[in-house]
Amino acid sequence: MLQVKKVSLSYASNPVVKNVSLNLKTGERLVILGASGCGKTTLLKAIAGYHPITKGIIEFNEEKILDPTQQLVPGHSQIKLVNQDFKLDDYHTVEENIRLKLLLFDKIYLKLRVEELLKLTELEEHRNSKAKNLSGGQKQRLAIARALADEPDLLLLDEPFNQLDYHLKHKIESYILAYLSKYNISSILVSHNGEEAMRWANKIAFMKKGKIVRVGSSNNFYNNPQNKYEAGFFGSINTILINKKEVSFRPHHYSITKTNEHTLNIQIISHSKINKGWYQEYLFIVGKRIIKFYSKTDLTNLNEIWIKPILFNF
Repeated sequence: MLQVKKVSLSYASNPVVKNVSLNLKTGERLVILGASGCGKTTLLKAIAGYHPITKGIIEFNEEKILDPTQQLVPGHSQIKLVNQDFKLDDYHTVEENIRLKLLLFDKIYLKLRVEELLKLTELEEHRNSKAKNLSGGQKQRLAIARALADEPDLLLLDEPFNQLDYHLKHKIESYILAYLSKYNISSILVSHNGEEAMRWANKIAFMKKGKIVRVGSSNNFYNNPQNKYEAGFFGSINTILINKKEVSFRPHHYSITKTNEHTLNIQIISHSKINKGWYQEYLFIVGKRIIKFYSKTDLTNLNEIWIKPILFNF
């Protein structure tokens, strides 16, 4: 469906994306994950047809995507981008912003669809407000509603939930995931949050300094990271010394056991505990050192523990 072939992108002649290749099948959900400034957003804009391509080619349904230098009006009719610029019609109302994307549909469907999207994004009471008067979070919700109204073949999302509260984020996220599955719509989500990526992705492309350094499943990234930097994107890790060697593992990847050569002994002089939801963060004072340790097991009443971890292979 989508093929990105050895694409390089620049800003003011400065390379931002370097020789990237990706492919996406119909109905597949890809997450491009990486730190801020690594080129994720620029790549997404190029896929949508909004950023000039320095080198390479992007094809959608076996046709070349034209960049802004090759067409009068940038973009692609079947690819919709929700980005951090929102791209709203500021002087139209919330309802009008959604209606404008549905003018080709019959009036009954148009009305029902507008109401469905207003309810989903909790913008019903703002339907008559002009877009320019909305808060940042409300604008973000409206941008999502407009993108879904178009019923795209490919939905591109650039950190679309970063201004939404927890309740609304998960409500809209669940709706979009169900909608994509129901209609077999492909999507690409750009994120710097590994836990979000694991909820969304059929596959993840990990990006660093303008390059895709690894493509794999959520399970592989979580359980088999290639290095400590990558591991940190997908949740908390313990990093401790065993036999003078630094090793890392997840909060649930260890057991408490008797002493042997594969364990670490911690004699707990004192500690503090912070609840992190399904696990706790402990600060142990061991000798003259402070150890930060994440555990799914309550260690509050223990004075000494022998830990046998399942280690990462890096």
